[in-house]
Amino acid sequence: ASNRWVMLAPYWSQTVHFTDLGFSVDVFMIDSNAMDAKEPTEDPEHNLCSSLNNPSGASCSSAGGPPSVDECRDFFWGLWHEQQPWLEQKLADSKADWQIVNTHFPCGHEAAWYTKLHKVYGLDLLITGHRHDQELHANSGMLGGMTCVVTGGGGGISSEATPGEDHSQWYGEAQYGFYDFTISKTSILIESINYDGTVALTATVFPK
Repeated sequence: ASNRWVMLAPYWSQTVHFTDLGFSVDVFMIDSNAMDAKEPTEDPEHNLCSSLNNPSGASCSSAGGPPSVDECRDFFWGLWHEQQPWLEQKLADSKADWQIVNTHFPCGHEAAWYTKLHKVYGLDLLITGHRHDQELHANSGMLGGMTCVVTGGGGGISSEATPGEDHSQWYGEAQYGFYDFTISKTSILIESINYDGTVALTATVFPK
């Protein structure tokens, strides 16, 4: 075990006050692993609950997780459905200037619900990962006009495509790079920095 990373809970929120600049941000961290939680015999390449890739008798109960592979899918989907009303209430109660959600699964999953969060509850920005590339979806139509980013450019040991001059196989706009966010009371400037240090794409978000 390492003390380097401390996760407060499967889902949680934090208010950040930028006192000198006169604004605040509510950040909401939610667990979207349910999107890859399927029945044990399904899709072993993309299934946290696969009976093929989990040993017999596997249990995560010591860490508060599912006690068995057979109970894995229901655990994660139960967690997902538990978070939804929690987040809606948190957004409704938020007095911060900005509301930002951070989760693992990329832009497009549960799109109807995130659209509701944007249009009804004022969610300003969705930050995601999962895919090993960079995708800046500005004013996304699939999310009711909300901006969403996939921040997977680091890619671990591999990116979705090979960096270089040939971009024909790229899904997003950049590989092996990062995003830079410049936030103020009135706007968030998002810059997608490519592997070579160039700015691949930008977008500006305004409070909902």
